[in-house]
Amino acid sequence: MAPEYCVDTSSLIAAWQELYPIENFPSFWTKFDALIQNERVISPVEVFREIGKRSDELQKWLKPRNSMFRELEQEIQIEAAQVLTKFPRLVGERKLRTSADPFVIGLARVEGLKLVTDEKATGSASRPNIPDVCIHFGVTTMSVLDLIKIEKWVIG
Repeated sequence: MAPEYCVDTSSLIAAWQELYPIENFPSFWTKFDALIQNERVISPVEVFREIGKRSDELQKWLKPRNSMFRELEQEIQIEAAQVLTKFPRLVGERKLRTSADPFVIGLARVEGLKLVTDEKATGSASRPNIPDVCIHFGVTTMSVLDLIKIEKWVIG
């Protein structure tokens, strides 16, 4: 199957730590694992690196599923550079700003994917989040809950 979704760090961390902890929602992670195994969800390798800085447990769960992580091929790097040219503040001083964001958007653009993020638009070019940039570039965004609804998952 062809990839359909590109997932960012914030969504994976939020799902793992806050929204759908594996000990309470194992079926969510079984279903998400099926998306990975069927190659329907991907992410740039930078997301895996970022997760390692924020959640050892999630990184441990993702490590045997590393087929979902794409290397930063030239086309993705070019798209990421275009994103940063237009939105240089996407990566910045703020503590939660991360280096993976332009690559997540770049990968979604290159592959024509829906971008799964739990970030909210700020409406500000001086403090943009992923959804602000995606609106500009015409990339569809959705939350983890939107993904669950689209996939018609029943969890519980």
